[in-house]
Amino acid sequence: MPARRRGHPLAVVLLTIANGLAWWMWAPVFFAVCTAGCGLVRVSVDAGGVRVACGPVLVRTVALEKIDKAEAGYVRLMDMGGLGYRIMPGRHALALRRGDALWLTLTSGREFVITVDDAASAASLVNRLWKKG
Repeated sequence: MPARRRGHPLAVVLLTIANGLAWWMWAPVFFAVCTAGCGLVRVSVDAGGVRVACGPVLVRTVALEKIDKAEAGYVRLMDMGGLGYRIMPGRHALALRRGDALWLTLTSGREFVITVDDAASAASLVNRLWKKG
């Protein structure tokens, strides 16, 4: 007896959505995946600059030559405009909690603020790399 082939789960989901059968049932799954991905923020500092990613999506890269100085400081959410990625006059911020944050002053005069653990080490690394470049 030949082996029976089963369809790929993604194909089943796409066919269900395409046929209009209970597509709304997948909405909570979609939003749960998006929320989980945005909750995984990763900040990396290297010779290329400061990179901020939410899950697999690169949110922003700031080249070292565009950074005037880096400092560690404290963030209150109400000062940043709330949770999430915020755009304010003179400042962009990615604030997911109150507490330690990396404050980047850019050569344009704007600020970019990211809440991170051990912001002092991140600021020190940015300043050391910036002076070498």
